[in-house]
Amino acid sequence: MDEDYLDINFFGTDKNNNILTDPLELFMHEVFIAVQNGPNTLWGISESINLTKYVFNRYITLLQIRNEIQTYIGKHCAHAQLFNHEISVDLINNDGKDLIYITLKVNVPDENRINQEYVQKFLLGN
Repeated sequence: MDEDYLDINFFGTDKNNNILTDPLELFMHEVFIAVQNGPNTLWGISESINLTKYVFNRYITLLQIRNEIQTYIGKHCAHAQLFNHEISVDLINNDGKDLIYITLKVNVPDENRINQEYVQKFLLGN
């Protein structure tokens, strides 16, 4: 298998092929995996973001949550340094339940050097 390819068992833009070659798509999937996985669920990585611990915590700020996510992505997502990206975190209430709403925005210049924004959103809570 070519070293530029990574099979992470997710479908890319080609639904018939789960081999991802696009660096932006790889980065988006790395962040998805980082947010969804718990401690010791990825081979060789004992750390996790583990954001569910914050859902009922009254003594943590949204800035602290965002910083934890940003630090984890910078340390464990191999494609993070390739893209100008921004993480925002909000707390929303849905039917009496507090949920953590995370938005990842990635700016990528197109062939005309015009920045295109790609967004991935996550909603965590019980």
